[in-house]
Amino acid sequence: MTNDSTIVMINGSMSSDSFTKKLLENVEDRLNKNGQNTTMIDVRELHLEIYDPDAPFPTQLEPVREQLREADGVIVGAPEYHGSYTGAIKNFLDYLGFKEFEQTPIALLTTTGGLKAGTNTLNHLRLVFRNLHGIVIPQQFAISNKEAPTSLEFDENINARLEAFVNAIQKEVVKKQLYEEWKR
Repeated sequence: MTNDSTIVMINGSMSSDSFTKKLLENVEDRLNKNGQNTTMIDVRELHLEIYDPDAPFPTQLEPVREQLREADGVIVGAPEYHGSYTGAIKNFLDYLGFKEFEQTPIALLTTTGGLKAGTNTLNHLRLVFRNLHGIVIPQQFAISNKEAPTSLEFDENINARLEAFVNAIQKEVVKKQLYEEWKR
């Protein structure tokens, strides 16, 4: 499937050896093999100050803002910290608004330290993106670093779950494109 749409990936981890970023890169490889254009935003690399509504908008976020406004889909990855997402991803999102996410398909994934965790993180992210008027898709992905080798060579079950996740966001991007064409 060759495509002129772009899916923006957001890594919400602050770790230099981020399992979340590695998983997002794995998803990005799968998308690229399907002919999908992607771009990665790494919150750690933005070096954002704590959000202050009275401060000037950070210049390093100007290109990010444009990437998100032009995105046909977004995949957000955030590690689970204390049963929710990181302060880094929340701080990043506080700088942004409806214009960056409105009517855009959003897919969520999380990485956790414990087994069978991540549900709260995904639910909390889902609420934030719904309030930003994004279209959060039902398909989501959570994995524990205890389930996956550092090489990210997954077993058949995890591979099938991850492929379903990738296919779901791509289908939503196609639906968005068809809707945009219909509106014209």
